[in-house]
Amino acid sequence: MTPQPAQPEQRNGILIGPSGLRAGWRLLIFVAIVFVLLTIVGAVAPQILIMMSKGFSPRNVIIQDVALFAIIAIATAIMGRIEGRGFGEYGLPATGFLGRQFWMGAAWGFVMLSAIVGMMLATHSYEIDGLAISMAKVIRYGFLWAIAFLLVGFFEEFTFRGYLLYTLTTGIGFWPAAVISCVLFAGGHLGNPGENLVGVSEIVLIAVFLCLALRRTGSLWFAIGWHMSFDWGESFFYSTPNSGIPAIGHMLKASLMGSKWLSGGSVGPEASVFDLVVTIAGILLLLKVYPEAKYPAMANVQN
Repeated sequence: MTPQPAQPEQRNGILIGPSGLRAGWRLLIFVAIVFVLLTIVGAVAPQILIMMSKGFSPRNVIIQDVALFAIIAIATAIMGRIEGRGFGEYGLPATGFLGRQFWMGAAWGFVMLSAIVGMMLATHSYEIDGLAISMAKVIRYGFLWAIAFLLVGFFEEFTFRGYLLYTLTTGIGFWPAAVISCVLFAGGHLGNPGENLVGVSEIVLIAVFLCLALRRTGSLWFAIGWHMSFDWGESFFYSTPNSGIPAIGHMLKASLMGSKWLSGGSVGPEASVFDLVVTIAGILLLLKVYPEAKYPAMANVQN
């Protein structure tokens, strides 16, 4: 009989799978790196990690989110070096920086927020009583808040839908991984002053929308643009609380009134029933405008 060729040994253990080190262990290494970097920053400059407790101002947001994004970026770069991957595979290709998808996401974010606020205005749950600051300060704070929320977009999107989501996807598939990412994203907002369970529940739905945007556009640029403009419009332009936090240097004298189901109460538009309606509509429209899944661009990921 003709001898059969030897079959390559299949690697299928607790640590190593068919594609190398298993996703769970890679995530543990990533989390450990982030923890070490946070500890170093906390020891060298502890005030950076508590900037938000000093007030929700552009300066404080910029300083804190630059540091936090740098920590996530460094940890991702280290893991990318180990795995032989670049930021592009984790959802942040350099070629898309402030490109078409970013501005498309920014347009979606502002239009969706405007629809929410418009319905609040029509139901008398939102009211405007002129400018809160001078025109010179409107220009200054408008620009500073745009920079601040761009950094928020970078930090939050790359933290929850960057290396974390990619690596979970390689282990359990995209949508199971996205569910975990959405829950973690919402959990990260629980500590915000004025936040409540209704607002957090709707943040989960927003996170689903952002995960879908990543899935269908192929990168995080749409989500970063959306995140920036939605937060900018909420905190500065329409001058409502953002996850329960009022911004320093907002543009309008605005008030929320009436039913908390309509106005969102202390949380702001994110806890309004109109946010639920608009986000669901956004998900359905996104499915129609971007019909094909483009992320992740790899053959060995479960669908």
